[in-house]
Amino acid sequence: MEIEELTRAELARKLGLSRARVTQMLNLLGLPEMLISEIEGMGDYWSRQLVTERQLRGLSIV
Repeated sequence: MEIEELTRAELARKLGLSRARVTQMLNLLGLPEMLISEIEGMGDYWSRQLVTERQLRGLSIV
């Protein structure tokens, strides 16, 4: 976004996503390292998705 000077709406159009979805994904970058490590530890395999958005909604971010 920064390199191409895109807004979230422009990035969403470019990727074929909603602006809300882009915002959700970018918000993940602001999570504390400890929480990111916990999420990564849950695993995510190509053959079967183990970590879903629904599962992540229950995690408390303090």
